[in-house]
Amino acid sequence: MKKPRFTLLLLLLGLTALTPAAAQQGGDWQQGVKVYFHNYTLPGYRPADRPAADSLRADDTGHVLAVYANEAFCSQPFTPESVRRIYAAVQRSLPAPYNTYHIAIYAKGGAVMIEDLIPNILREGGAADDTRLWGKVGYDGRPWVRNASLPYRITRGLQGRHLFLWASHGRYYKRGAWQWQRPYLYATTEDLFTQSFVYPYLFPMLERAGAVVGTPRERDYQTAEAVVDNDAPARQGTYAERNAADARWSSSAPGEGFAMPAALLCDTIHPFTAGTYRRVRAVRRRNDLATATWTPAIPREGRYAVYVSYAADRTNVPDARYTVYHKGERTVFEVNQQMGGSTWVYLGTFEFAPGDPADNRIVLSNHSDFDGYVTADAVRIGGGVGQDERGSAGTSGLPRFLEAARYYAQWAGVPDSLVNTTDGTDDYADDLRVRGNMVNWLAAGSPYLPDSRGGGRVPFELSLALHSDAGVRHDRSVFGSLAIATTHDAAGASYYPAGLSRLASNDLASLLLQNVTADLSRTWGITWTRREQWDRNYAETRIPSVPSAILEMLSHQNYDDMRWGHDPNFKFSLARAVYKTLLRYSAFEHGAGDVTIQPLAPQRPAAVLSDDHSQVTLSWQPQADPLEPSARPTGYVVYTRVGDGDFDNGFATGNVTRFTQTLRKGVRYAFRITAVNAGGESFPSETVTAYNAGEGTPVVLIVGGFDRLSGPARVERGDSLGFDLAADPGVPYGVSAAFAGRQTDFTTRAPEHNTSGQYVGSFLPGNRFDDCLLHGRAIAAAGGWSYCSVSRDAFTADVTPASRYRVIDYILGLQADRPYNLKSYKTLPSAVRTRLRSYARSGGSLLVSGSFVGSDNAGDPEAAAFLSDVLKVHPDGSAATDPSETVTGLGTQFDILRRPFVSNPDAHYAVPAPDAILPVGSRAFSAFAYGAGQGAGVAYEGKDYRAVTLGFPFECIADPTVRTRAMGALLRFLSR
Repeated sequence: MKKPRFTLLLLLLGLTALTPAAAQQGGDWQQGVKVYFHNYTLPGYRPADRPAADSLRADDTGHVLAVYANEAFCSQPFTPESVRRIYAAVQRSLPAPYNTYHIAIYAKGGAVMIEDLIPNILREGGAADDTRLWGKVGYDGRPWVRNASLPYRITRGLQGRHLFLWASHGRYYKRGAWQWQRPYLYATTEDLFTQSFVYPYLFPMLERAGAVVGTPRERDYQTAEAVVDNDAPARQGTYAERNAADARWSSSAPGEGFAMPAALLCDTIHPFTAGTYRRVRAVRRRNDLATATWTPAIPREGRYAVYVSYAADRTNVPDARYTVYHKGERTVFEVNQQMGGSTWVYLGTFEFAPGDPADNRIVLSNHSDFDGYVTADAVRIGGGVGQDERGSAGTSGLPRFLEAARYYAQWAGVPDSLVNTTDGTDDYADDLRVRGNMVNWLAAGSPYLPDSRGGGRVPFELSLALHSDAGVRHDRSVFGSLAIATTHDAAGASYYPAGLSRLASNDLASLLLQNVTADLSRTWGITWTRREQWDRNYAETRIPSVPSAILEMLSHQNYDDMRWGHDPNFKFSLARAVYKTLLRYSAFEHGAGDVTIQPLAPQRPAAVLSDDHSQVTLSWQPQADPLEPSARPTGYVVYTRVGDGDFDNGFATGNVTRFTQTLRKGVRYAFRITAVNAGGESFPSETVTAYNAGEGTPVVLIVGGFDRLSGPARVERGDSLGFDLAADPGVPYGVSAAFAGRQTDFTTRAPEHNTSGQYVGSFLPGNRFDDCLLHGRAIAAAGGWSYCSVSRDAFTADVTPASRYRVIDYILGLQADRPYNLKSYKTLPSAVRTRLRSYARSGGSLLVSGSFVGSDNAGDPEAAAFLSDVLKVHPDGSAATDPSETVTGLGTQFDILRRPFVSNPDAHYAVPAPDAILPVGSRAFSAFAYGAGQGAGVAYEGKDYRAVTLGFPFECIADPTVRTRAMGALLRFLSR
């Protein structure tokens, strides 16, 4: 194995003989060097301590000057150019004759030189240090899990890579009580906050790039759960087997498989050594198969993660086929049962109907392309709630995804010796250790952790912990991002078991900081601060036996960091920077050459009915990534949902931006589009929908005008800073569990514990970009109407003549242009107003609904004129002070969703502060009223056109039956 470059340099320079006794101390030459280091600055880099030279030594015999720089100096980003610049500047600071000496600048107390801190990937001319490259070490077998139903292939992404990641801490037990690792602060705590980056953004990005992602904590927000096992076949569903003529299931010995505990978990209960598993010989034929079927009893309709378990063995097949049936669709996975057994193996997340219909099941067959065996054990649906009982405190009472890794690891089969490292005396220490222990347990026996017996053989090649405790400052500026690696283990070893230098972790930490700060700065037009890159003894980076890093993404203690960190758009940017870093780092470590960055989601989706309503034409446009030229799409996938089913596995359309599909009469369709390239798949577009009620029926055009993503309202006045969830909790992407409670003290004198815990374990539903589905369902149920839908940008791009439609249903949801939004989200921008005004003048009817339709336009004279002239509406403030959920109108009463924080992660967003509006003109009248009497909706019955404007989102009517009745009445009024 090649020796590290810094060792060779030491030998060549003779510095191994340089000792304080032999070195000359003092001298005028030191002053210039000290001044240089004392005054050293680097734009964007802001360490807590001042850079300095800790000591200086001269070897007049060898004509060498040694400079030992402090941690603040050595934590900066190093590149070949910056290292040359530093050496040249130090040389210039020296008087004769020392300016002719060779200079060596040391880091880490003399263990390495600063040039050794240049990440491999940035080095020039083949100068990479091969001791920190995997080289011939690697895994090229079948992955742990593969979605066999994907309609595209990834060839320049993370395919075949296995990565282990986690989001900071979780709820843990200590001194008789359950507690958080960090205090409540700025409406959250680190334990909740970091998950809002990792779960909705980073995990999907990595998996859409082809990676298999492992984590030591529960990843599913779903609090409901069903576990089905062969040892209790009717406990939370049913388990059934089918034998083939020459392949029959047999049982393992007791204690070799999973069994659902009869009681809560404690340190003496280990579910994966309490039961049995089943085994059958695999066959290559496709008929007369043996199968195992798990049919869970789904507690309620919603999205659930699907986990399977089995007993791994080298005689098992690497392509065990699991088919997940989910709301009328089926998705096939191939699981490599030669690795990763006796734990929960994540397949994917799907929609399931309540109860145990045949559409809700997971089927494992013994069909394989290989000789060997298939094993079957339990299947788990959903994340569930914590079930670890600790002392007299009982359980945490929280969803499992909020608990510390110590408890999930026990539930997931990690041996007690790796979970309970303190014999039950210190859950916090156990939790810190189990994260690294779990990756080692799973990876043991793989090429990255060889010569380890009893391991899972899963080829995890790196681990990453994401935190938000970078530090704190008391001025109004961003604190920034910090990273940590550990280049020596507890015994002082500087190499991993596979022979890789632990400086590979230093490279990973450095690249994470470099790319996060660069991307955030370029994307948001700021200078995102780079903090130090520490080499410290942290359990999360010391224990893993593969390259590991901690990324402190920002400072949850610093208000200006949280101004950005609470915003979903910022979360996406930061997560994408981390994904790109892991992609490039892994590829370089394996010598894989160039990579391709997965595309961004398509824009301007539209679904337009044909003249006879029998077909729908989908169209969209690619979204350019200004940071990544390689992120261009080379193809697209259209996903289809029929009726109330789940989305299918997609259809690849090639590199076209238009697609036509036939519609069955009386069947609702929904579509979303993703962009793909060799690097992977984008996030999905906004959902669009279409419905054919029959040729000649009037058509409603649904326009999706709600694309807002936002953090909560901010307080910035005098000595007060913070986030006001009561004024506006913001709009997350999908759903968020990041908020602990309302901030109770906004003064800067109360920097900690200024937040209640009232929302811990609750969810804030946000923008799922699919409200057209609820509108469409109500239109179809009302009868006699067809519909199709387009995004706002497609609408203003005039992808379809508005005159074709009898009614335009314009969805505004929680759209609002607020000063705390990172992007502009105007409810009725000029281009929209122009199209709607023209449509109304031509005799079309308008249905406009949204929480801020009045207030968002009141301060804009042209927008206010549109409200008055076209919608016949005058803003009348907010109904936020009226807590009633009841709205009266259309001769009936109904409830709207008003409570933003709920217990169900699949719930629809609520409208805590709907607008009050009044009619303008003699032909307009108040059609709806809130409980306290303020106007909730205005109808205009003109001779030229008709309009209804609601000060609340139509989709926030709580009861689906009432929504249908209301939509029918609205359409009858608008079409008269």
